[in-house]
Amino acid sequence: MSISAVLLLLWANIRANPLRFMAASTAISLAAAVLLAALVGQQFIRTQAPRAAEMLIAPLELHLAATDRNYPYIAEDLLEAMRDDPRVTSLATAVSVRAVDMPGLASGALDRETFYSHKPGGMGGWITGRRDSFLAWDDENPRGTLVEGRWPSLASEGPIEIVVPQVVRDQPLESWRHLESDTGVYPAQVVGVTRANNGQVATQQGIQLVSRQVSRAAAEKLAGHPLRPSHARFELNREAAKGAFIDDWRGRLTSLPGRLELWDSESLNKAGLNSPAVESARLAVQTAVLLASACVMCIALSAQGNAVRERIRHIGLLRSLGADRSTPVVVLLCEAIVMAIVGSAGAVAIVWVAMSSAARFVPAFVPPAAPDSGSVFIMGTIILVGSVAGCIWPAIVVARVLPGETAAQVDSARATRIARRAAVAGGLILMVTTVIVFITPAGSMLRAQTLSWCGTVGLSLAAVCITPAAMGLVCRACTRPVAWLTRTNSLILRDQITADGARSAGSVIAVAVGLGGFIWMLCWGASMLNAFVIDSEIPRWLVSIHPYGLDQEETERLLATPTFSGFFPLTLVDTRLAVGNDSAEVVPTLVMGLDVDRAVNDGPSALPFRFVAGQRGQAAKELVNGDACLISAWYAASHRTKLGDRISVAVPRSEGLTERVYKVVGIVELTGWRMATKQNKVRLNGDKHEVMVVLDANSVRRDFHVGCYANFLLGNPLLDGNGNIPGYRQDLPEVEADAASEVERESLEAKLAATIDLTIPVDYELEPNVKVQANSRVVQVDDLDRTRAALWGEWGGKAVKRLGQLPLIILTLSLFSVSGTLMISMRSRAHELGVLRSCGLTRVAMVRLCIAEGVLLGLSAIPVAALLGGGSAWIALEIASIIGYRLDFSGIDPTFVVPWSWLWPGAVITAAVCCLAAVWAGWRISRVAPAALITG
Repeated sequence: MSISAVLLLLWANIRANPLRFMAASTAISLAAAVLLAALVGQQFIRTQAPRAAEMLIAPLELHLAATDRNYPYIAEDLLEAMRDDPRVTSLATAVSVRAVDMPGLASGALDRETFYSHKPGGMGGWITGRRDSFLAWDDENPRGTLVEGRWPSLASEGPIEIVVPQVVRDQPLESWRHLESDTGVYPAQVVGVTRANNGQVATQQGIQLVSRQVSRAAAEKLAGHPLRPSHARFELNREAAKGAFIDDWRGRLTSLPGRLELWDSESLNKAGLNSPAVESARLAVQTAVLLASACVMCIALSAQGNAVRERIRHIGLLRSLGADRSTPVVVLLCEAIVMAIVGSAGAVAIVWVAMSSAARFVPAFVPPAAPDSGSVFIMGTIILVGSVAGCIWPAIVVARVLPGETAAQVDSARATRIARRAAVAGGLILMVTTVIVFITPAGSMLRAQTLSWCGTVGLSLAAVCITPAAMGLVCRACTRPVAWLTRTNSLILRDQITADGARSAGSVIAVAVGLGGFIWMLCWGASMLNAFVIDSEIPRWLVSIHPYGLDQEETERLLATPTFSGFFPLTLVDTRLAVGNDSAEVVPTLVMGLDVDRAVNDGPSALPFRFVAGQRGQAAKELVNGDACLISAWYAASHRTKLGDRISVAVPRSEGLTERVYKVVGIVELTGWRMATKQNKVRLNGDKHEVMVVLDANSVRRDFHVGCYANFLLGNPLLDGNGNIPGYRQDLPEVEADAASEVERESLEAKLAATIDLTIPVDYELEPNVKVQANSRVVQVDDLDRTRAALWGEWGGKAVKRLGQLPLIILTLSLFSVSGTLMISMRSRAHELGVLRSCGLTRVAMVRLCIAEGVLLGLSAIPVAALLGGGSAWIALEIASIIGYRLDFSGIDPTFVVPWSWLWPGAVITAAVCCLAAVWAGWRISRVAPAALITG
């Protein structure tokens, strides 16, 4: 076998149909770009972790942090003992405080224009979800490297001065901020920016260390009382002593109140490489590898399968001239290799452009300048293997071509037998895959990995196997209707389709890959959105009174007014489950205290709690007793909590943490409550809640130091003239609807302020023995109906629809594959078509025959695409529900949703691709004279 002959044949094959080669290479590029982006992201995390650790802590430095948000203190005697350790040369301390950070004016007022703006720096009118952390280090101690500006002044008077890390967006130097803390509202200004990168905030430790910085005087002004240290940073005299120092002190820290963690650069590096986020990234890369391999394999199978069918005459001629079986096989594999190389180069170019854009527009992420060589090599290898694997069956067909053969051997009975056996094999693969998945422990990372490796592979193989059978079933069911619609003879059409199923399978797979990817993206995105959507029965207005809520007299007076008469008073506490000081698990918890008789009854005014376990009436009776609780279904499912179990909730004390124990009398779901509490100061400690504990409001006031009677209100507007509850105006353009919502919210805020004097200073107990004075209170109203509309509208739904654009591009590129299939189909039946043309079959009738065949190919792709897309979406949702409990998706238990109204672009493009390909193929074949068709 001559190398020059192989190269000559390879070049001739590529030039014979350059559009198909370009389309296949482009489709491979798009699939490979997704894979390369995942690999680059994983490598970015690996390289960023040590770099971030080095930027945060020097080799001889250690950092001690009180990471329990309910008890963020380090005892003074512990600090003195550490200072006295002969291995310590210096020790600096810091205090932390939390405050809601929003755009402001120099006067301290909220910058309402910016607050309601959707532009950079604005919040679109959505209240920030949690308080941000501010650190105040001892004077003259290291606080990082300034990029621009200066450090905060030490004066206690005047605006609070803030230094922000680079990763904080939309807070340029000298911009004004509006800070709401436990004592009221304060003007603040950004005076400096410190060096940071995104890798520093990829772990909980990094989040603790990369905070906004203020002076100690400013921190104590925000807190309203003297603060005890929450962080300590000290330097050792020699690096050799670090290991022994850490071993000595870590054991002692576990017995002290709160949760104390000792970090060095090595521990930060390990946390960056082994965090839940990194585990999820690894799983995402695994899934991307498998999906990219499957896509490339299907693309190669489609392109090369059609190419082989087109070249049967040429291959037969080569065999007649003395070429052995290996020559056309080698040419075919070389073409697949060239296709993989071109596709990989395109993927590198796409990712490189994306990384350059990220470096330009999001400099805080500090992305590398180009994809690293290791990721490119892995991507290229996977794409090459997938492309060659897709050529295995076409290579077998090529090897069977006999000298002088001019057309593919057609055996309808044999094709039917193969289709049935392949379908049985596909069913068995799905069954075995399902069994393997479900024998792994539910909710475990092992199941997520099994879903990724076994589920994705099994689904791809099953889809390929059922394709011939799907074609046969669709043709049996739809040949007559399609023939009637296209005014084509059904016998001729059936003969065209069933003559050689393998010929059309590649094109069906090519269409199914693009359409299936579209279905996958939209089903997965819609299902995830649906998990966030706020129940329509939850009232529209969620009102926060911050920092101190309302006392009993104020609450009763407010609820006596017509505007607020139907509102629920809520007493919300941001805490955590008491899991012990030595536990690695910290479970952020929202305790909800409410009027049980109103909110958990069976009447129409009750909140829409869905009881997964337990009885509503019995649970309400036990809640009033004060030692029972309802618990959220998402936490119960992930931690195997059942009725009758007892849970311990942390309660802060000045001397440490205590706990309250409650009996679980109901497992409930309040759909969308996690999203409802995202934008309005419910998460005062800053963590996303992983469990919701519902108690009687009197129990919350008894067991926790909330100070007030109610700090949130939940209710609907008054009925309009038609007796309906006014909602967010989704019928208006977004800008007008937002403006109308803003007017309603401000009117409600004004009515509350007119009823309750919010300017009177209020003394309250933040925690035992810690008294503060709130010099003013702020009322803000969140429109939950607007959030509902945004989730399915511009904010959420539009983003999901954008996800489907890439698969639609791949679907569009399948036009060339379908066109090639139809051309081969017509050429393989050239003699019969020539006879029909001689008997009066017109050119238009031949085009209609091609259109009918193209429609049947498109219909055949639908069940395969549904299996690929629906199965992939289900796998992704299962993985998301598992990973979510390890990250911050807590409260997300997605169920499979098919957004039928969003799928029409896929149907339209599929129809357009098949019809355009058919028109092109029909027009080309109709130009051949009848005599030429008869003679082949």
